[in-house]
Amino acid sequence: MYETTFSIQANLMDVFLIKNNHTAFFMKLTSILALVLLVGCNSNDDDSSDLTTVRVGVTTFWGEAAYYIAQSEGFFEEEGLEIIDHPHSAGRESLKELYQGKLDIAHVAEIPVVRALSGALPYSKYDEFNLKIFTGMIYTSNSQKVIARRDHGIENPQDLRNKKVGLYYETTSEYFFDTFLLEHGIPEKQVEKVNIDISEHYKALKNGQVDAVVSWEPHASQILKKLKNNTFKLNSVLGHSTLWLGVSSETYIQQHPETIVKYLRALKKAQDYIKHHPEETKTLVSQKTKTSLETIENLWPSIEYELSIGQRMLSLLNEQQRWFMQEQRVADTTKQSNVHNAIYFDALQKAHPEGITVIQ
Repeated sequence: MYETTFSIQANLMDVFLIKNNHTAFFMKLTSILALVLLVGCNSNDDDSSDLTTVRVGVTTFWGEAAYYIAQSEGFFEEEGLEIIDHPHSAGRESLKELYQGKLDIAHVAEIPVVRALSGALPYSKYDEFNLKIFTGMIYTSNSQKVIARRDHGIENPQDLRNKKVGLYYETTSEYFFDTFLLEHGIPEKQVEKVNIDISEHYKALKNGQVDAVVSWEPHASQILKKLKNNTFKLNSVLGHSTLWLGVSSETYIQQHPETIVKYLRALKKAQDYIKHHPEETKTLVSQKTKTSLETIENLWPSIEYELSIGQRMLSLLNEQQRWFMQEQRVADTTKQSNVHNAIYFDALQKAHPEGITVIQ
């Protein structure tokens, strides 16, 4: 840099010496300006414009722990990515934005994905859109909860008959609650379902708009903590498994295959960090989700943070797709996609091959 500066200064002296020779003057001045521009460009080699911008739909809950870590620790930047996140209250909103072309990647649970693969509205309107699942990010069996008010005459699951139950439609809560009713022998028509955004569950239950809600964590724990002895969790022997998936469009993946690989590498670094720094991770998740550290501590043992495409994922997705079709929620079954065909293996094969435990 110093040598270049000296060279420019020397060339300026030359200009004064040859100012009476107009042709030589302009030739020399042009070369100096070119040199100045070159130095200016070289001084900005580390400019952030070299990063690839990726628009990602995320949900504010503990399932995004690896994403939060990758952001805070700079793992995305290390992989050459600039992440523009679009936060939502549920993955279904992210998936809709993905179909609308507003996102490149969406994080979402199983039921919205199953709806899309089964040809349900609004996804069936996008004829040229092929959804691809490129990884699973978490697995848990302690997320969905049915929470009821005691003072509304509810002491056990059977008391839900002829009651109003709030749940967020087109999410995994629908599948969970259907299996919950089946487990306890309650006909679906004997319960009045009310569609309520997950962020409004606490208010709806507190104000008596509904008698119970089907919520996922950490909303469920927050409701129980705020309403205290007036609410309780209805027991389910069956339980319910929940996945958190990374999805994109086939078109985006074909055009940016290395971007998906880099994205997964950043998440893998984050998940390794989670294993070695669990306390720091819990604190960050608590801050990002505005959830008490106590609640995060209680949920932590039931969560598996691991990039994977395995038989457990395929079995759960196939099971839920069968349920969805049996419910006759799709008018045109010709747009149904096979779950296995919707899996994109190549990126995880490069970023974390040990995470693939299913025959391709």
